[in-house]
Amino acid sequence: MKYLFLPVAMFLTGCASQDLNEQFEDRLLEAATGKDYSRNPSHCENIKRRCIDKDYAQWTQKNGQIACACNT
Repeated sequence: MKYLFLPVAMFLTGCASQDLNEQFEDRLLEAATGKDYSRNPSHCENIKRRCIDKDYAQWTQKNGQIACACNT
């Protein structure tokens, strides 16, 4: 049973659409600005729902993926 963890963890890591450096940079930016921010399109819907004042911004990055922020 303990050997089942490794393939599942590898599978979930492989499904991430954002590498660890980008995730770390996003968290640093959020901490510095106090705003929700993501370069991961799958997180943008959650940020949009949580954006209280509806000051939600979305843009397309150079790589073609969507990024977003809640500017409240």
